[in-house]
Amino acid sequence: METARLAAFAFMNQRLTALLEDLAAADGLSAAGQARAARRAAWLTEASAEELVEFIAALGHLPLPFAPPADRLLATWLTALVQARRKESERWAATEWTPAIERLYRSMGQASRARAQLLAWLAIGASAAELDTLSQLLIDDPPSEDQDVVQALAPLFQRRRGEVAQLFPRLFAALSHSAIAAPVVDLANYLTREKLVSRHPGAQRVEQLANLLGDVVQSLLRLEEMPAEQGESPQELSRRVARGVALAVSLCDALALIGDAAVAGKLYQALEVRHRRLRTEAAAALARLGDQRGRDALVELAAEPVARLRVLAYAEELGIKDRIDPQHMTPVARAEAELCVWLAEPTQYGLPPVTCELFDQRRQLWPGYDAPVECFLFRFQYVVTLEDGRERSFSNIGIAGPVTHAFVADLGDLPAGDIYAAFAGWQAEHEQIRELDVERLSKSEQLEVERLKRRLIDAGFAEIEPRRVGYFFGDKALVALARRDGAPGVAVADFQEISFFPRRANRPLGPEEVYCIYKGRKLLAAFNR
Repeated sequence: METARLAAFAFMNQRLTALLEDLAAADGLSAAGQARAARRAAWLTEASAEELVEFIAALGHLPLPFAPPADRLLATWLTALVQARRKESERWAATEWTPAIERLYRSMGQASRARAQLLAWLAIGASAAELDTLSQLLIDDPPSEDQDVVQALAPLFQRRRGEVAQLFPRLFAALSHSAIAAPVVDLANYLTREKLVSRHPGAQRVEQLANLLGDVVQSLLRLEEMPAEQGESPQELSRRVARGVALAVSLCDALALIGDAAVAGKLYQALEVRHRRLRTEAAAALARLGDQRGRDALVELAAEPVARLRVLAYAEELGIKDRIDPQHMTPVARAEAELCVWLAEPTQYGLPPVTCELFDQRRQLWPGYDAPVECFLFRFQYVVTLEDGRERSFSNIGIAGPVTHAFVADLGDLPAGDIYAAFAGWQAEHEQIRELDVERLSKSEQLEVERLKRRLIDAGFAEIEPRRVGYFFGDKALVALARRDGAPGVAVADFQEISFFPRRANRPLGPEEVYCIYKGRKLLAAFNR
């Protein structure tokens, strides 16, 4: 940015000027230069309110929209600034931010990931002017990515502030945007549930909300019946379903909170969708409205592991827990449900397994626990339809109880003790437990690698490729790819013992999983003597 243009900003200090120059030059910065520029976020958090207002205004004098490197850099800085305002909300409370923020936001373009932080800044402040600008930007041009929506609106849910009700009913105009529709309804539900409003913000729009639920449900039913006819990629289709289910779930909750039994027909339609989460929320909403069909549907859904935990919570709330089959309330049933819910998360498999059966159960001491805990292993199975129409199934072992997790690598042919060890080693955190790639070792540490490699050679291993060195309470262990009797696999050797895990054809154990087993064996043996 030219010096003459900067002269117009009376409060701009040298450090903030340097930040603007970093943004202007971001495209040409090396990786080290980008990292150095990212660390300068503290310069923003230490600036005065007047300096920040001028900095935001000065950003608008740079070429917009920003190129991706500059946008990423600005997102890093603004994230730090938002975190600072969360801790010191009063520090910048009386400053008039909104004109500069609105102008910058509208100039940054849909592709920007940094502008979500501008919305979060307004949400944290929550003054009348900031909320007015926030609602208008969300209505006109909301973020398009789900993660950005979460970052933008999270501050509105984090403190019990009645002033947030000011956003409604105006914010319902944003329901036309698929990325933000569910969070908008969730916010109205949150205000009602926390008693920050005397009446649900959508009470005067109950018919509109019910009709919207009907439209979303019909769209989901069409997607279930004829997904291939939608002409979308699997990723687009998955996101569309996820957003549709999220909005339908939020609407079911809203209609129950509003309490108008006239909407029961739309909730009955939601019960026809195969998605278990939506069916559970529709049944619970009907039950809250006093509908017997809703109660019956809720009781039946307890048989579905992925819905079970929510069903039990709703049954407790509604006073119908005695109607649930006792087999669905046992510790094993709850543990199965925990694993299935985890597997169905978008960050995991995105849907529950076809089957989930108890593989092993034992009570034992576990890292991080002072007393023995119940540990459950389950074998779960998925069936995948290939592009040519053929079906392929795969299974694995997951854990519930002290931790809920499953590896990508197949643990299915390991003994139960080693499976528990894999999860215990994966979860364990301690300053005396660490591992390093061999490329990062010092010369003296490389000598230790050679000594451990010699142990493997003496034990008959060949084609040894050291990958990692683990440090476990003073002991050193080498993890290496190797062959034994011609069979490839992963070996782990310390100065007392050697273990070897042959490579299997599908989803084999890698160095990381093998070292988890090594750590876990030692931990569980020490705890459960």
